[in-house]
Amino acid sequence: MPSQTIEPQIYPSFQEKKEKLAAAFVAIVSEGKGCVDLGTTVVITSDNKVVTDIATSCAEIIISSSQLPPVYEINGTVAFLPVNLGINNYFHWMFDVFVRIDLLRRSNLMSTIDIDKFVFTHCSKKFPKESIEVLEISPENVIEARLFPKIKARELIVPSLMGKQGSLRVTKWNCRFLRSLFLKPENIGKLTRKQERIYISRKLTPYRRIINEEEVVNLLEKLGFITVTLESISVAEQASLMSGAKIIIYPHTAGLANLVFCNPGTKIIEIFSPKFINSIYWQLSNICRLSHYHLMCEDYEDDNSIKYPWGPDIIVNLERLLKILKLAGV
Repeated sequence: MPSQTIEPQIYPSFQEKKEKLAAAFVAIVSEGKGCVDLGTTVVITSDNKVVTDIATSCAEIIISSSQLPPVYEINGTVAFLPVNLGINNYFHWMFDVFVRIDLLRRSNLMSTIDIDKFVFTHCSKKFPKESIEVLEISPENVIEARLFPKIKARELIVPSLMGKQGSLRVTKWNCRFLRSLFLKPENIGKLTRKQERIYISRKLTPYRRIINEEEVVNLLEKLGFITVTLESISVAEQASLMSGAKIIIYPHTAGLANLVFCNPGTKIIEIFSPKFINSIYWQLSNICRLSHYHLMCEDYEDDNSIKYPWGPDIIVNLERLLKILKLAGV
């Protein structure tokens, strides 16, 4: 379904009718090595060849580098899940790293093979720790690639990458997996009452902020919206919050991976700077049967436009915000 807007034309990123779906599989590499360096992840066979189907970025450069750290050897079976060392982002964690655990489950490997260790990109923030805890993986069995960027295992188990070569990054099975883990009866209702109208703020982040947010919040409060910073609550609480919402307004943000927890028919209004437009949450909205709207804001220049090309700050025109709210039936 197309994203809806008050613009005369739908922005090109929201006009695609089809997306390629990459094949999903699990590779088993005996005596394999896994290496992570900056934006690159590579798995190397025992005869020193790159497994290209599960490599990212400049794998050939890593394999020929003389500056790699010593190999950390593990005499056991290791699930190798990093994407790259630099990812410290909620969306990328959920949909590029964490959902690949479901491939291990679907292939029955977790029930037929004892996996001794799980290698993740990093686990320093709250959300990776909470997610791993939900899977009941012991902290003693977790290895962080940022600390051990080169490992060798008796057997390396590697789920395929999501979004490989421009394919669809979010799939129905991803969404079912996340919902099954976090939308449990005991989690629903963790908040004191359902909040049907939600505005998600980025005020705790250094970029892609709404500059005139106080004006936006004052307007939305009159229409019954509450303001939420997702960083302030747990993943389970975020899931519960989203499951009760009927309309959500937000500037583009990684926390909107949580749209996966919304019920079909929820209305989503995404706010963009013309300098940075990403259609991933429109795709997610389609898969979860949500109604997606997008509001294009005026060009705005500040230091963040240079510092963070992917995160320019935004000024929202209140009249245009009211128009898109009216379009959404609010």
